[in-house]
Amino acid sequence: MMNQQLENKLQFIQPTTICKYATILCVCVFTIVIPLSYYYSPIEQRDGRRGFYMSTNHNAELNSSVTADDLESALEKASMPNRTVIITTINAAWAKENSILDLYLRSFRIGEGTQHLLDNLLFVALDQEALKRCEQIHPHCYILLKEGSDFSGEKVIMTQGYLDMMWARILFLKHVLALGYSFVFSDADILWFRSPFKLFDDKADFQIASDYYNGNPHDLSNSPNGGFNFVRSSNRSIRFYEWWYESRTSYPNLHDQDVLNKIKSEKKLSEIGLKMLFLDTKYVSGFCERRASLNDVFTMHANCCKGMKAKIADLTLILQDWASYCSPNSSAVHWRAPDACLHSW
Repeated sequence: MMNQQLENKLQFIQPTTICKYATILCVCVFTIVIPLSYYYSPIEQRDGRRGFYMSTNHNAELNSSVTADDLESALEKASMPNRTVIITTINAAWAKENSILDLYLRSFRIGEGTQHLLDNLLFVALDQEALKRCEQIHPHCYILLKEGSDFSGEKVIMTQGYLDMMWARILFLKHVLALGYSFVFSDADILWFRSPFKLFDDKADFQIASDYYNGNPHDLSNSPNGGFNFVRSSNRSIRFYEWWYESRTSYPNLHDQDVLNKIKSEKKLSEIGLKMLFLDTKYVSGFCERRASLNDVFTMHANCCKGMKAKIADLTLILQDWASYCSPNSSAVHWRAPDACLHSW
């Protein structure tokens, strides 16, 4: 009797009903498993899109109060629609009133088509004083503290404080990429006169300024300058920054730019698959090789210059030359700077 009743109930269950519930079950499993596989997958299997990523090995080297949520919130507020942000690090010395920071911001305001880029500029303060000044003059500010370090004072090139600050920057930028954000990193001693985005190659992962440029953007023998680069978030760029940061232990007395110069020709780069391009100093220029005329320049970097005083003097001259160039009936095409920087060594 019991078996007969069970058979009567089962005959009312149509095959279409079974398929319906099987489909719902599969969708539920897919929805749960795929996100979990992303969060717990190794870095090699990630594509650099949204999600939490903080390297287990390196997380402790940043301030423990820095979380992916804090950082992503700051990035989201400054981001372009395509998840690209302009990032500049500042410390107390460079953020003082009438110092490097003010010259940097002024260049955006008087440049050709650069004013709107201020909406996408995120300042990363390396100390509380720099954060305080940033919040007084700019809407997008974020603080990055490295425990046990003081980055507030002027860091003379190649001192230990300078090296620590440069490597903290590389580690931070790796985390930005892992959160799925592309970025233009720009030192604060770079003046922006035209938008460099029109210069960037659509297919390159990593595009970097040059101290000295040989005319071939693909040639790894060019001399990179880590103060200005455009990096697209991808599995390749995340792995590259991871490798770059780890390589500091192989070259303990070199800063990030010199280490990059060492590793850029190693086999590991091709294994990662990163496409690296060098930017022409005719457009992304600097004091090392000042090829850009006022007609051509997009950015001008106070590189090959020692000391904040010399940088401020020559960057001020650069801004004055640009203002003169932009005035009606101007025939100026050449710069007066560098002057102080030439004698800074």
